[in-house]
Amino acid sequence: MYPELVGKLQKLGFTENEAKIYIGLLSLGEATAREIHEFTHVPRPKIYATLERMSKKKYIEVIEGTPAYFRSIDPEQLTERLRNEFLFSLNETLKELNSAGYGMKNRCVNSRYAFPLSLKKEFNEEKREENILKGR
Repeated sequence: MYPELVGKLQKLGFTENEAKIYIGLLSLGEATAREIHEFTHVPRPKIYATLERMSKKKYIEVIEGTPAYFRSIDPEQLTERLRNEFLFSLNETLKELNSAGYGMKNRCVNSRYAFPLSLKKEFNEEKREENILKGR
């Protein structure tokens, strides 16, 4: 069932079963867990847990009833949600890296061996001390 599309969704963070269910729901429209299982071949014991996880992530909508029906959100909504989650995560990571001191401190000096700036300063300081001891 659309193996290339399943792979692309996996690269975006979906599990294989989530990808199959999302694609299946796009094809089916609204469907029960049983219909989703039959269409996607996702193992029946995993259907409910996967649907619940996808509902919490807001990738699908649940239509309460007996039985419950499920439908996928619009692909444009999905990609917008994924984009926003990624950008938020990226910004949070950048903030943490900057607060941990990984900003300017560890930039490399353009040199043949690209020593980090702090190592070059340390090396120069040791050379200066060595020259003082030798009387230069």
